[in-house]
Amino acid sequence: MPVPRKKIEIIKYHAIECYFYAVNLLLKPWMLIPVAVLFFLMMPSMTSIQEFPTFRVVIDPGHGGTGRNPMSVHGDRYDTMYRRYLDYFKEGAARKGLEEREIVYSIAKKTEKLLKLLAPGGNREKFYRLLERYADGSPQKITVHTYMSRGRSLTEDEADDLEDPNAPFRLFDYPDLFGKMQPGRISRINALKPHLVVSLHLARDAPRDFEGMNPVIIPPYSFLRQGLDYLKGNRENKKFYTKSPYREWFIEETTRSDFDWFLNDTSIYFTGYPLRKNLESDRSNFKGYRYNMVRWNYADAEGWEHAARYKIPMSRYAPTYETFVPEGRFWDRERSPYERYRRDGGEEGFGGDNAYASYEIVRYICYSLYLHGDDNRLQKPGKSYISVWIMPLHVNAVNAFIELGYLNRNRDRLLLTKKQNEIAEGIAVGVFSLLAGLAPKETNYKYAPRGKGIDYSKYRMPDTRSYFDEVAD
Repeated sequence: MPVPRKKIEIIKYHAIECYFYAVNLLLKPWMLIPVAVLFFLMMPSMTSIQEFPTFRVVIDPGHGGTGRNPMSVHGDRYDTMYRRYLDYFKEGAARKGLEEREIVYSIAKKTEKLLKLLAPGGNREKFYRLLERYADGSPQKITVHTYMSRGRSLTEDEADDLEDPNAPFRLFDYPDLFGKMQPGRISRINALKPHLVVSLHLARDAPRDFEGMNPVIIPPYSFLRQGLDYLKGNRENKKFYTKSPYREWFIEETTRSDFDWFLNDTSIYFTGYPLRKNLESDRSNFKGYRYNMVRWNYADAEGWEHAARYKIPMSRYAPTYETFVPEGRFWDRERSPYERYRRDGGEEGFGGDNAYASYEIVRYICYSLYLHGDDNRLQKPGKSYISVWIMPLHVNAVNAFIELGYLNRNRDRLLLTKKQNEIAEGIAVGVFSLLAGLAPKETNYKYAPRGKGIDYSKYRMPDTRSYFDEVAD
């Protein structure tokens, strides 16, 4: 039987009261002098740590929960306007006894262990010795605070004992057992204000032409806006799409062309409604205003649901693309130069810093495997998956999102289960290189990393705050 909320609040209150009472007892006036002396003795080491550039990194292993019915209890993408989940929880790929959620978590934990060597108090020299395999010379000194976006997956028995086993794993905010909204994974990531988020996934099967490891990216606002103009009839030809580096759109099923799927996702991105095959808005299949399903400074003001229910034409809540107008904090964010840096142009020529971070980490993974004596023609950076993906869009950080492999391929199964240490090492070194730069050794290896760090200075805002700090108060 659940404990009443009022009792929980009482317990919390007394716990806080006892804490401050204990502090008051311990810190008598005569104790303040030695405490102050200890503080100043610690200052030199504290100062030396702060002298290094400091970065925040989140390792985000995909999924982690359990796909269960009914969706009304175990789903994700909770819509506060209609007070219901709009999607099933995605538990991840599985094949031949292997589960995506467990494999990527294992690799993520190994990566976290390596990156924590760069945390305050960590064994930096051990990490720098690791870098000697990859680069000559002395690497830049940096401090990295590393976080995991979730804990380990639950066993089925553990999940059976919980009323809401998906609570720690949902992407979007959700109501707890008392009806109070709790932050989902995206909100928790944004609250950390990270500079870099590394999302790790794998899939059950792969399209025939998707070899190697594949970045997952989202195009810039300007490209999606051209799609909206096409739907509105303000643009007649498709050249903006066919001549674009974003033209290989993710195809959910072959009953539609890649361009039709692009238009469908464009409608979802702007209005929350998918399209029928005749390109009319499917008003019976609302996907939600995703930017209002997370806690960040780009959500609409409290009470937005009242205005949204009226589906007012010529507003951001219009139910059809014909009358949709992109106005409000989120759409201002989408048009900002910082989002262009994240999602357009850049070192790869497309996809911005998100694409570069994804491809560079893939190159470092392949390089790590190569240096450890494992080379194969299928270990390479592959084609990107392009769509309006949730994580690359809604985290306010550079997002390296990678499909590490496919469970239907023998070679990938071997790598994902037997070469996790080498993969984790490549990810960790890649993260360091993206933050600090790391000129790789001269090598004839075909997929050698570029070793160029991301220029984070361009994310500095006019008021001297970083764009990454703007995401939450």
